[in-house]
Amino acid sequence: MRYGFSSRATIGIIIGWIVAFVGFFALSISNSVVVEGIGGIMGSTFFLAALQLTTIGIILSIVWVLKGIMPRLEQPMIRKLVSISIYLVMGLLAIEGLVMVYLAGDVNLTGFGGVSKKYIVLIGALLFALGTLSLRQWRLRNVPSVNWLVDTLGSLAATMLMVEGLTVVGIANTMNLQGTGGILGSTVFNAGAQLFVLGALMFMLWTIIQDPYLAPRVSKYLTRRWSLVIMVVLGGMVALEGIIASTIAGTVVIDDIGGAFKHYIVAGCAQLFALGLIAPLLWKVREIRLGWKFMPEFTSMLAMVILAFEGVFAMGLAADTHIDGIGGILESTFRLAGIQLLVLSSIGLMAWLVKGSPLLGKWPKKIVTSLPIMVLSIAALEGLAVVVMAANITIDEFSGVGEKYVLLGGAQMVILSSLALFFWARSEGLSVRFKMTSTVAAAFVLLMLPIALVL
Repeated sequence: MRYGFSSRATIGIIIGWIVAFVGFFALSISNSVVVEGIGGIMGSTFFLAALQLTTIGIILSIVWVLKGIMPRLEQPMIRKLVSISIYLVMGLLAIEGLVMVYLAGDVNLTGFGGVSKKYIVLIGALLFALGTLSLRQWRLRNVPSVNWLVDTLGSLAATMLMVEGLTVVGIANTMNLQGTGGILGSTVFNAGAQLFVLGALMFMLWTIIQDPYLAPRVSKYLTRRWSLVIMVVLGGMVALEGIIASTIAGTVVIDDIGGAFKHYIVAGCAQLFALGLIAPLLWKVREIRLGWKFMPEFTSMLAMVILAFEGVFAMGLAADTHIDGIGGILESTFRLAGIQLLVLSSIGLMAWLVKGSPLLGKWPKKIVTSLPIMVLSIAALEGLAVVVMAANITIDEFSGVGEKYVLLGGAQMVILSSLALFFWARSEGLSVRFKMTSTVAAAFVLLMLPIALVL
């Protein structure tokens, strides 16, 4: 019998702790509650709800611990009883989260104060996510992960999309968007619902492909190539929505909920883009074992994703800008800078995605191999230019940005580009010439950074 804790068991225990913590916190503030649109809830009812949430968290943690130290749990009869109980508990947790999202309203808690509806919705969405993740981890408890890091990040990215979709659904109401006008509550609801569906489809794909019962039955239809195509389509839809939303983003006011400034909305849209972008990239490397061969691929990919995220963020934040000692920059110029950073990073990521394809001939393969070197070198040089010209800037509708923050922004562009270049040179399938070129380019821009800082 095999003893010990797998990566799935460790994550399951952590999820149990989080659920128990939420339950303990609810117990500490349990008192009579008034929920807008529902009415009063007695303190004893609130206490019981908090107690069962705490109990669920403790049960989840204990079961995962017992599975690691007592393999007899895998005996037929005990396994069935435990599995049925765990499925019921996890399903109950997910359903409670959905109910909280659906019935959420402003809460007035005796002895504690008021809690806005948006926080209640967020807690409900979080409970749904924890229940769903727990179900997945338990379902795949005996399926070893080829790469636990990629498996965890991929399922978490899909879960975050579901959480964000549920949150939007829960707070859906008439919205006023600066520069655009009013948006109906039904439109906001539909936007959240389709985001939830996209995240759920990604989550199902990450689960079905490893499920002990479904995986053998769908493998002849859901091949490696087709599954990648599906994930690219799903992730591409999310990423495209993030780009579109960031370009029209502005200060938002939602009836009966509150508002948020433009830069927060832009950051949210940019992270939505990043989640959609990273989903197919993680899917691509899910079968590469975690080790020295994997880290160059992962690090290079992650650096380019961050650069693309920054491009989308710059696009959304674009406005007329004044730079001390230089002058003004038009909004269109600012947006163009963000667009070209996004395009450069996307070209590099697309080349990374297809570089190992058997469909590439000799010359297409050379072109694909050289593209990341060119685009990352350009991005690094732009970062050096930002460092050299760093100054205090003022962005309309945002605020001022100090010189040191502009300097840090340019420096991290150089560092990220250098990392991507260096680890691109460590990737498999590259000729010695391309490895040398990429390494030299990384060393050159990195050595130029101290000189740029002095200038």
